[in-house]
Amino acid sequence: MRATGTENWTRTLHSPRVRWGVIGGAAAVVSAAAIGVGLWTANGPPDEPYPGDVYAAAPGCELVPGEQLEALLGQAVNETDTTGPLNGGEHTSCAWTTHGSEEGGTLRVGLSVRFTDASADPLVTGEERAAESLAATVPMSVEEADLSEGETRVWSGRVPGTVELAHRVDNLLVRISYAGYSGDSPSADEAEEEVVELATGLGESL
Repeated sequence: MRATGTENWTRTLHSPRVRWGVIGGAAAVVSAAAIGVGLWTANGPPDEPYPGDVYAAAPGCELVPGEQLEALLGQAVNETDTTGPLNGGEHTSCAWTTHGSEEGGTLRVGLSVRFTDASADPLVTGEERAAESLAATVPMSVEEADLSEGETRVWSGRVPGTVELAHRVDNLLVRISYAGYSGDSPSADEAEEEVVELATGLGESL
């Protein structure tokens, strides 16, 4: 958890609680389950937090606000909740899926902390390593989202009908992938706003 206390991110985007009608039924769940697997693989020995690292450990899945989770997915089941080593840090993987409903979808959240590499010359801070991870994660051309702290990018995912978001604050990188389905078909912009709003809620929980 955050080593220096709690800071809130200001809520910046407001949108109706809508679902993104994209694929429909089980196909959406199967497609969304494949999101970001290669990017979120946790392996390698973790380094130790350095005194200047704001986050000393990867937050857990309980960080995701229950009210916003229900607004996006309805009655969703938590299918993944794991924390493990990441090369130079720690990583938590979370995934929720709606079953047996015409509304809902799949949500994946990754929370990665990067620790300072004190063996490097010059020293590479955890914040710098997290910034490098952000740059390596996002496509070349993406939109910026305005949260009150850190850097945020949001874009349409590789799987049709998904929204992805990457947010870095200090030495923490948050990844969100969302695929929803319902009888309505709101725009991709509305779905992106929902995902940014979820990221804002995550920040308020830190």
